[in-house]
Amino acid sequence: YSACIAEREEALEDRRFHSIRGAQWEGSYGDQFTNRPKLEANVVGNAVMRVVNEYRNNRITVDFISKEGDEYDELADMCDGLYRADEQDSRAQEAYDNAFEEAVGGGFGAYRLVAEYEDEYDEEDDKQRIRIEPIYDADTCVFFDPSAKRQDKSDARFCFVLQGMTRDAFEAEYNESPTDWGRPNLTGGSNFDWSTPDLVYIAEYYVIEEKRETVFFYKSIDGEEERYTEADFKRDEGLNDKLAAIGTTLSRQKTVKRRRVHKYILSGGGVLEDCGIIAGSEIPVVPVYGKRWYVDGVERFAGAVRYAKDMQRLKNMQISSVADIASRSSVPKPIVTPSQVAGLESY
Repeated sequence: YSACIAEREEALEDRRFHSIRGAQWEGSYGDQFTNRPKLEANVVGNAVMRVVNEYRNNRITVDFISKEGDEYDELADMCDGLYRADEQDSRAQEAYDNAFEEAVGGGFGAYRLVAEYEDEYDEEDDKQRIRIEPIYDADTCVFFDPSAKRQDKSDARFCFVLQGMTRDAFEAEYNESPTDWGRPNLTGGSNFDWSTPDLVYIAEYYVIEEKRETVFFYKSIDGEEERYTEADFKRDEGLNDKLAAIGTTLSRQKTVKRRRVHKYILSGGGVLEDCGIIAGSEIPVVPVYGKRWYVDGVERFAGAVRYAKDMQRLKNMQISSVADIASRSSVPKPIVTPSQVAGLESY
C-alpha cells in the first residue's frame, strides 16, 4: 500500500476527472474560483468514451491455435468453444469492459477468475467451471507484490483484493467486531486503515507456495513406466510392498518444483477464513494497463486522461471567466448638471 499509493490516488483522480460532474474543479483549482462560475466543457470525457466505443466495436478475444499440426485443429476449435461457453455463462464481457474502461481512464483495471461448482445445490454434482468476474475500482483495491515486474504479474508472489462492507454486514457474516482489532504500532510510513466509521475492509489474499518434491518412476514387468510422488507413498504406506510384489522396479527419480496458490480471507484483525489451495498454479487476478512503465523502481501507469487534464482545466477556466464577465451587468455613468455638483467639484 505504501509503495504505490501515490500512483493509485492519481489514477483514481483521473477516473473521477472524466466521469463525475464537478470533479474537474476539485482541489486548489476550484478554491481559486470560489463564488464564481465553474463550467465544464468535458472534452476529456468524450475522448475516453470514443476509445471505449472503438474497443467495443473491435473486441479482443482468445483464439486457441494448434502447434502440433493440422490434425489437432479440431481440438483447438473445441477449446475455443469451451472458452466461449465459460465467457457467456459468467457474462465475462462485463468484466472485460469494466477493466478496459478503468485502464483507459485511470491507467489500471483488473478482473478475476474463479472456479465454482456448476450446481452448488446438488451434492452429487462435482463438476466445476471457470467464471470471469469484474473487479470494480481496481486501482484502489488490487495490490500485487511490489517486486513483481512482469506486466501480467505472473512473477508476483502474492496479491490482495480488497472489498468494503458495512460494519453491520461484517459483524453479521463473521461474528467479529472491528473495534476489537486495535491499531498497529508503526513508526513512520503509511498503513492501510482497515476500518472506518462507514466501511470495514476485508481482503482476498492469494499467496504462491512452492516446494520441492521427489517423483519416482517405476517400470512394470511389461515395460510401461508409472509415476508416483512422495504424497502417494504417504497416503498408502503399503504401496512400496505392492509394487515390489508385482515385479515393478524403480527406474529413476527426479526432484521437481510444485507451485500452488493458497487463498485466505483477511481482515484488519487476522485470518477470517482459510480457503485452502485453489485450482491452477497462477494468481487468478488479471491486471489490465493503459500505459505502463517503471521509473525509480516504482511501477507507474497512466490512461488517456493523465496528460490531458491541464489543457482541460485551462479550457474550463477560460470558459468560466468569460461567463463571469458576461454575468456582470454594466455600471451606468451618472449624468448631472453643474448646479447639482456646485461646491463638490473637488470630489
